[in-house]
Amino acid sequence: MSGADAAGPADGYELREPRPADVDACTELHARIWRETYRGIMPDEVVDRLSPEGFRPTWERVAQAYQQGTVPQDGRAFRVAFIDGEPVGFGMTGPALDDDPPAPRQVYALNVAPEHQGTGLAQRLLAEAFGDGPGYLWVARGNDRAVRFYERHGFVLDGTAAEDRHDGLTELRMVRATVEG
Repeated sequence: MSGADAAGPADGYELREPRPADVDACTELHARIWRETYRGIMPDEVVDRLSPEGFRPTWERVAQAYQQGTVPQDGRAFRVAFIDGEPVGFGMTGPALDDDPPAPRQVYALNVAPEHQGTGLAQRLLAEAFGDGPGYLWVARGNDRAVRFYERHGFVLDGTAAEDRHDGLTELRMVRATVEG
């Protein structure tokens, strides 16, 4: 099934903050997306070890912060996209995490299940979680589809690479000054 056939237009998705009841499904989705996306980019033994439990601490922390109303008001945004109550994508953004960032805000994660790619969901997640201002992100070397997506949204590779940031993965930095409209 193609992405467009799976879910229809991007406006058919429910986007909202994660809740504690979403943690199990979100950790499963996160692990599945990484296993499917990074096979061939990361060493097979690393991909084979990816599990929902590895992503659980992040999802528990974020869902609890939203439930308690303690998400820092520093530009953080965490959105999960749902179809029929099941998560199919997510975006996480916030203040820059690097010591010498090229922009004040960063896209931490933008992941969409393969069967929902091509529906406009990633664009919607990026727009809602990040907006159209300046920022940067790190993308895995070899993830050409992601590079092309971000280029369409005003990000450019700036020549900075970080070797072995995540289990043998080399990441390339992409920066966006502004979005021209």
